[in-house]
Amino acid sequence: MQGFSKYFTFEELTHTNHKSLQQENRAKAMQFINAGKRLSKLLGSIREAYGSPITISSGYRCPSVNTAVGSKARSSAHLRFEAGDCIPVGKDLKQFFHWLNANQDQFPDLRKAIIEYHKGIVHIEVKMSANEPQTFYATHDNDSFEVVA
Repeated sequence: MQGFSKYFTFEELTHTNHKSLQQENRAKAMQFINAGKRLSKLLGSIREAYGSPITISSGYRCPSVNTAVGSKARSSAHLRFEAGDCIPVGKDLKQFFHWLNANQDQFPDLRKAIIEYHKGIVHIEVKMSANEPQTFYATHDNDSFEVVA
């Protein structure tokens, strides 16, 4: 599909391991396609600058998939195609997160990054307007979040 980066396709960003929900997830993602393209381009620019592959464990989630994966967040950015959960391939998660924080000025479309130690991912959100601030957080349980400076 046009408008997505070469590294993060529509198919990859809408994939779910809940096979019975795959078709619904991709169909509902279409209403947020512009956000998905922005997310894909942001993730692609991060991957290019980082110089190493990044796997997406979760991108867009329709409400059914969001419930199936056990998310408690009713306003999750995943529901609007504005978030991707990333895992650096063959690299240390904490090092990737700190690199991203140190290089955040290179990514003006980055809204939020959260290192979720308990899940082994870095949750990345794309800005949908230029005036949104950049924030970095760390969590060990998704109940309490610590701001990372």
